[in-house]
Amino acid sequence: MRKARAIPLAVGSVALAVAGWTLPGVAASAHAKQKPVVVATGFNNPRQLAWGSDGSLLVAEAGRGSTTGKNCFAGPEGTTCVGATGSVSLIRFPAWTYKAKPHRIVGGLLSGAAPDGGSAVGSDGVSNAGDRLLIQETYFPVTLPSSLPRWQNGKLLDLRFGRLGTVADIAAVERKYNPDHLQVDSDPYAVLSLGGKRSVTADAAANDLVLVDRGKARPFTVFPLHGCGGVRSEQCDREPVPTSLAFGPHGALYVGELAHFEPNEARVWKVDPHSGRLLGYYGRNGTICRSDKAGFTTITGVAFGHDGSLYVSELIGGANGQGQVVRISPSCHRSTMPVPAPAGLAVDRHDNVYVSAYSISDSDGAVPEPGAPKLPPGQVWRVHF
Repeated sequence: MRKARAIPLAVGSVALAVAGWTLPGVAASAHAKQKPVVVATGFNNPRQLAWGSDGSLLVAEAGRGSTTGKNCFAGPEGTTCVGATGSVSLIRFPAWTYKAKPHRIVGGLLSGAAPDGGSAVGSDGVSNAGDRLLIQETYFPVTLPSSLPRWQNGKLLDLRFGRLGTVADIAAVERKYNPDHLQVDSDPYAVLSLGGKRSVTADAAANDLVLVDRGKARPFTVFPLHGCGGVRSEQCDREPVPTSLAFGPHGALYVGELAHFEPNEARVWKVDPHSGRLLGYYGRNGTICRSDKAGFTTITGVAFGHDGSLYVSELIGGANGQGQVVRISPSCHRSTMPVPAPAGLAVDRHDNVYVSAYSISDSDGAVPEPGAPKLPPGQVWRVHF
């Protein structure tokens, strides 16, 4: 059995769900206080969001793959073309910004996408580590040509004083340890600074977290499979696929999982950031918020508000699989906001929620499957519950 990639090229169901979306037709949900606002548009597959030290909003862009039609290979999810189009962008004053263009502070990062630039993987994660930015690169299990920055492949990178360097080889942890004892496969996705020289990466294909401490990477947390009594075996294919990271109340670490596109099966795990021990989860029949029985579908982002509310991006959740952001209040009340193909989340001190929308689309808009309408460009929205 092949492990599941996080947000790969197999997104036909997503395409059908979001193809008809345009902003003028989007209304506030019954639980929302205002309509969504497009903060910025023109991103190349926007993914994880993070706050900069100056209050600016950082956007990890997975890129648009190859722009020359070269370096393409056939994979289980379709044709992937690899280029150096990944980047990290910055949005200043996001609470007041409207339809801005991306201000890219680093580019030239490895990216693999469909031939039209959509549904990319690459520089999917970004986190502010104080004196530097951490950038997480995915892993391409093919031989890349020397014309590409293949030194980035599967690596945790940092940007410091304008220079890009390597912190640790995240994919190598899967190759060396294979912590979940399934087929060796790595897709490093989200990254979160734990303070000091420590950080954690969610490896979506490896079903685990990788801890990096002073440049040394090691297994940290392995997530149990769905069904099969949590037993890891080649016969049990309901994998957790961790995609998103956030700090929550009392300094705990929270991890969202894609759950291999299983409806209502995704969980948000609470993890001890010191030991990696699992402390419970939100989701159907969860040990946290037991009164909430709905579960989650295809989680691609998690964040917490200042009142302790949990916010979750569901890539294909909600009515007709259109995608939505879910809010779980401290009293376990659930409310929703429709957002097309959402990904990364961030919440400011006024409880404005920022979300990557059309996260499977590049700056020109993408056609996720043959015959489907073209999607708008990748965007960042501001919503308020």
